[in-house]
Amino acid sequence: MINQFSIPSLVICLINLVTLGFYYSFYRFHFYRFTESFLQYTAFAFSIFSAGIALALQAILLNWLPDGGPYWNSFILSSFVEELAKLLGIYLFFSKNQDEFTVTDGIFYGLVLGGGFGLVENILYFINTGLWSQVLRSITALPIHMMNGGLVGAYLMMFLFHKNPFFKWGKLGFGFFLCVGIHGLYNLSIFQEIDLLFVLPFCILSLFFILELTIAKSRILVPGHILKLMNMSMEEYEILSRHNRHEGWIQNIQKHISTSGIKLLQYPNLRHSIITAFFLVPGIFSIYLLFESPEWISYKFPDLGLQDYFALFVMYPIVLSLMFFFAGILNPYFFRDRMLAVPLFSSVDLHLGNIEENSAMFHIQANMFYLPTSQMFPENTKVKFDLWIGLDCFVGLSGTILWCRENEEGNCGAMCQLDKIPYPFLFKWHFLRLKQNFKNLFLRKALV
Repeated sequence: MINQFSIPSLVICLINLVTLGFYYSFYRFHFYRFTESFLQYTAFAFSIFSAGIALALQAILLNWLPDGGPYWNSFILSSFVEELAKLLGIYLFFSKNQDEFTVTDGIFYGLVLGGGFGLVENILYFINTGLWSQVLRSITALPIHMMNGGLVGAYLMMFLFHKNPFFKWGKLGFGFFLCVGIHGLYNLSIFQEIDLLFVLPFCILSLFFILELTIAKSRILVPGHILKLMNMSMEEYEILSRHNRHEGWIQNIQKHISTSGIKLLQYPNLRHSIITAFFLVPGIFSIYLLFESPEWISYKFPDLGLQDYFALFVMYPIVLSLMFFFAGILNPYFFRDRMLAVPLFSSVDLHLGNIEENSAMFHIQANMFYLPTSQMFPENTKVKFDLWIGLDCFVGLSGTILWCRENEEGNCGAMCQLDKIPYPFLFKWHFLRLKQNFKNLFLRKALV
């Protein structure tokens, strides 16, 4: 911890402020241009609260287990505790008025909170390991905290919008432990100096691409108050959207409308291309200096080790150039409108007393699916389902019709939930889906 002001400590503080401003501007203008200053200040205040919670928890654990070894320190004492503290801060920030926000809001304000957390941590934990090593830690740890905050914010909003405990805790647990794992791997590489030149870019770029995918998908999700107006949870909205997507594919085929123009990747804009070149050129030039004039580097930077030089002046600029080049190239509409050549569907027989409905479902998520029906059923009606996939039939699965509604065309549909998750059916479903998607790749090429 900083005990007195010194030139190195002031330099590190300035580098942290510049790094925070750089990544904040990157995401502020990359995908979230309309913000409220009060909410940003509030999110930053919660980052200080989260840092205090992390310090308290770490003090308790250190008192209980003073020396737990590198893996304990990397994954539990540091990564798990800090991500848990950020999760608590983001939850308190959103929980009171979550219906007014979207998943996109969760990402941005999570980024702000994570950035503030990383800034406070880097300033409080000034490690006297040499200026260049501390610079490397500052410019890599802060963006990891920031991107982890964005991911935790996204999955927390999904947690708040979901009703089914399986979906709520499943998605939150997946997002949380994903962040803990990558953060812990980063800590381990820093503490043990293991494969820094591989682990550091892997951690930053993997979080960046996961966050980019989450940002793209968040743009097609609706806020909580819209879900309430539709009297629908997020899992029901996602399942219904997937069903409508498959029905749209059928209608487009019948009308000979092609969706092949909806590409997964968009072209990077001119501004991002220029900034990509701005960071890529110094990285390439640094490689040239390393091979052509290593003595000049040693003369100008006598305290700079070869590994730190490569990480700071080669690896990091190239990582930034990749981030700017790929920022925003994922097309959100691909996840909403694009379909492969032949989708997979399952035949469903619905039994209610003497009534039998024969229908089909295009998508099942855990134990929930949407089913077109020929008539309306009361809410929470107990029924039996027979699920067919290929020649295999899963007979007599008990479940509930959660609700039944009529769409604009006058067709009825029911949101259904099985009492238990049909793991054998899901295994068969996803296996055949993988095979079908693999065939679709060749089928699409043959049709072009």
